[in-house]
Amino acid sequence: MKPWMPFAALALLASVGARAAEPGGALGPVAMDSYRQTILVTFKSGDAARRARLRIAGLYHDRRAAFSTRMDDCNLNDLRVAEVMARHGQKGTFYLNDPRYWYQDSAETGIAMPADPAAEVPPRLLAGGNSIGVHTLTHEMLPALSRNRVFREIMGNRVTLEARTASPAISFVYPFVAYRSKCRGGIDRADLEEALRRAGIYQLAEHRYNDGWDSGLQDGLFVTCDASDANGSYSEAILTEDRCAEERPLFLVTMHAWAKSWGGPEYPRLAEIYHRWSGRPDWWHCNVNQYAAYRYQARHSRLTSMAEGRVLRAVLTRPDPLDLGDRTPLTLKVEGVNREEVVAVTSPGAEVQPADLEGAYAFDLFHGADRGAIEAWAESDNPRNADRLEEAPRAVEGLRARLRRQGRVLTLALRNEEEQPLQDIRVVFRLPLRWQEGVIRRQVGTLAPAAAVTLEIPLTERDDPAAYADGLEYDVAQIDFRGRHRTRLYATCEVPGGEPADFFARNGFQMLGPLPGDLAGFDPLAFARPFLEGQPPQKEYPVPWGENLRWRILEPAKASILDPDIIPTTGKWNIPKSYRDDSSLYFPYTKVHYVFHGRIVSPDDQTVRAVFNRECVKRLSLNGRTVDDGELALKQGANDVRILFAPTPATGPEFNENNYGCYFRLTDAEGNRVGDVRFERPPAP
Repeated sequence: MKPWMPFAALALLASVGARAAEPGGALGPVAMDSYRQTILVTFKSGDAARRARLRIAGLYHDRRAAFSTRMDDCNLNDLRVAEVMARHGQKGTFYLNDPRYWYQDSAETGIAMPADPAAEVPPRLLAGGNSIGVHTLTHEMLPALSRNRVFREIMGNRVTLEARTASPAISFVYPFVAYRSKCRGGIDRADLEEALRRAGIYQLAEHRYNDGWDSGLQDGLFVTCDASDANGSYSEAILTEDRCAEERPLFLVTMHAWAKSWGGPEYPRLAEIYHRWSGRPDWWHCNVNQYAAYRYQARHSRLTSMAEGRVLRAVLTRPDPLDLGDRTPLTLKVEGVNREEVVAVTSPGAEVQPADLEGAYAFDLFHGADRGAIEAWAESDNPRNADRLEEAPRAVEGLRARLRRQGRVLTLALRNEEEQPLQDIRVVFRLPLRWQEGVIRRQVGTLAPAAAVTLEIPLTERDDPAAYADGLEYDVAQIDFRGRHRTRLYATCEVPGGEPADFFARNGFQMLGPLPGDLAGFDPLAFARPFLEGQPPQKEYPVPWGENLRWRILEPAKASILDPDIIPTTGKWNIPKSYRDDSSLYFPYTKVHYVFHGRIVSPDDQTVRAVFNRECVKRLSLNGRTVDDGELALKQGANDVRILFAPTPATGPEFNENNYGCYFRLTDAEGNRVGDVRFERPPAP
C-alpha cells in the first residue's frame, strides 16, 4: 500500500470551494482521499493473461438495480417500519434530525418513548443492516435560511448523528423536499449542494433530483410516497421500465413512518410492497450508504493493468472508506477469456472472494485490511470559540482537541494524553460557504505520548462574501486516527457573526400584523389601504378581534437564522395557527396578512427592479404610489416602501417558505444585486 494521495488531484479540491456560476453548472463530486491496491489474476496461460481485461461492475454483483427504503424524521414509528423491513429481508436508511428529540405519529403502534431515545432508538434502527442518514438538525426549509445556518443544519446534523449513533451518515434528504424557490434563480439550490459537498455528503435519496441539472450528487427513484402514487409521479410501474446497462438506479420505498398512510399499526401496505418485490436475483437489496459507496467507487475508481507472463497485474485507485462512509467491496469482472482459464485472484493486504455471476469470472475486492472502519465516534465542541486546549472536553481515545477561529485563521490544537502513540492522524477541515476553501486536508501522522501539535489554517473569503457571512458560523475539523480503536473525533467551534449588509432587506422594515384574511367582515387590503397610499403610520390600530396592533419587529435571535433577503414575519415555516403552545406566535386564523414599512436610501436617482413572490405580495407602494410591475423609480435619498404581504396563497400547504417572511431583493436590469442602496428601518411611531 502507498500513503494517501489526493483523489482526482487539485482540480477536484478546487471545485469543492466554488459555487456554480449558473443553475445546472457541473459542480463535480465530493473530494475524497484515495489509495491503491494491487490485483494479481493468475491464468492457465500467458495468452489468456494477455487477452484478459478487468472491468468494474456497475453495481454490486453486477445487479441491474438497487432496492431500498427511505424513512424521514425522528418518528418512533420508524421502529415498527424496521420490524416490517426485517421480516421481508429488506434494508433501508432512516433520515434523522437531532436524535435527542423524537415524536410518535400515532399511539396505535404501542411504542413507548424510551428514557434516553438518542441512545436507545438508533441501535434498534441500525439492526439488520440499516443505516442512518442526514435530514438537518431542526427540519427547517433550507432555502429560507442564511447560508451559515444552512451549513450548521447540515454539517451539525452529520456530526451529531455520527457521534451519538456511532454510525456513518453520508446520504441526505431535504426537509419538505425544499431546495429551490421561485425568486432565487437556482442560486439557492447550487449553494445547498455546495454545503452538502463540504459536509462530505454525496448521496441524495431524492426522486429524479438530477433531471435537467448536473449536480454531481447521486439520487434515486421513488416507488411510492407514503403509500400513494403522488398524482402519478411515483408508481410501482417504475420498477419494470427498461433501462440502459449503465443506469443501475436506486429504487426507494419512501418517505414517512405514518401508520395511517401505510394501512394501520401493522403497516400492511408497506408489507405488501415488500412481499411483491423482495428476493429478486437481479436486484441488490441494500441500505443507501451501501449503494452510494458502491456507485461512487464504480464511477470514480481508476484501473490499469499489464500482463506479466501468466499473471495480469492490475492497480486499482479507489476512494478511501473513511470518506466513503461504507466498506462495501467492488465487484470486478474478468472479460475476454473463459472463466475456466482463471486460476486464482489475490490482492496483497486485502480479502478477495469469488462472485457467483453468470458468464464472466467475477470476484469481490474488499478494502485493504489497513483501511479499518471507524469504531469510536465523539465530538469536542467549542461553542464559545475559546482558545485554551485545557478547557476542551475530555480526551477521546487519548486525544484532546480544540478548534477555534480568529479572523481569517482557523486553529486546531491536538494533544496525546494516552500512554501509547496515536497514529495515522488525518484532519479534514469542513467549512461554511463564506470561505473559498470548502474542504482542507492535513496529515499529522503520529503523536507520541504527551506530544502536542497545532495546525493553523489561513482562510480566504469568497469574492461575494456578504451573502455568506451572516449569522453564527460553524466550523468543523474531522479528525480520524488510530489509538486503541479506529476513532473519529469532530472538533467544532461557533463564531459569532455580524448583521447582514445594508443592501439586504432583513433589517429594513417595521411590521404590523398578523391580520386575518378569513375573518368575516374584515378585509386586510381595505384595512391597510390608507397606509399603503401614504398616510403616516399610527402608533396603534384598533382591530375587531379585540386588541390594538402596534408596529414591531421579529426578535433578532429568531430573525438571524433567515436568508438576509427575507423581511421576517414569524421566522417559522408553519402558519401561526399551528403554534398553539406559543402565545407569542399563535393567531387563530389561517390566511394571515402582514403590513411592512421600510425605507430604501439611494445615492442617486435610479430605477431598480424588486424581486419578490408575486402570489404573496398583494400590494407594493413606493413613495405613496402603487407599483404593479416591480420596477422602482428611486429618488436620491430616502424612499418610503410599503407592502401588504400574505404568506400562504389560496392553494397550497400550510407550511411553506413564505411563512418565514417576505423575500425582497433589488436588482439592476441584468438581474445583478444593487449594492449602492441601503435598507433603513423607520422608527416605530
